[in-house]
Amino acid sequence: MVCILGRNGVGKSTLIQAIMGVLKAQNGQILYRESNITRAAPFARARKGIGYVPQGREIFSNLTVYENLILGFESKRDRKTEILKQIYTYFPVLQEMKHRKGGDLSDGQQEQLAIGRALIAEPSLLLLDEPAKGIQPNIVKDIQDVILNIKETTNTSMILVEQSMSFAKKQLIIFT
Repeated sequence: MVCILGRNGVGKSTLIQAIMGVLKAQNGQILYRESNITRAAPFARARKGIGYVPQGREIFSNLTVYENLILGFESKRDRKTEILKQIYTYFPVLQEMKHRKGGDLSDGQQEQLAIGRALIAEPSLLLLDEPAKGIQPNIVKDIQDVILNIKETTNTSMILVEQSMSFAKKQLIIFT
């Protein structure tokens, strides 16, 4: 896990959007798994194993929670339904509300939904853009626990963009 910290306007989100291909890199190269993905479209990057949780969540408000989640399968060739069970284990509220429209969820629940949608594809690299921003503390704790679980139990690499030093510090292992 790599945490990128900084105040507003220093380019944290711009960096992560360039990695995902949402913004075009102005110069240089983006290499991922020995491939140059600098000019690859975001969907191609997703198919290579990059998951993206944007700041602001960007869920589909008119789709149900379940419909939002299964969109994560679009970047996968094999659609193992076991991963959906894992998402519901991470975020039980999503299973309880699977028939609700995404726009009817609280900000914290929408963040959980956005993380769940990215995890459906079982990415090898997960990009998280300020997942704690504007969310009530109990849901922030749930998200922290999920991120730590992913870090400890999977081979998923993560880039976490965050302004909150306390949130970021809880994701790191400190060696003394």
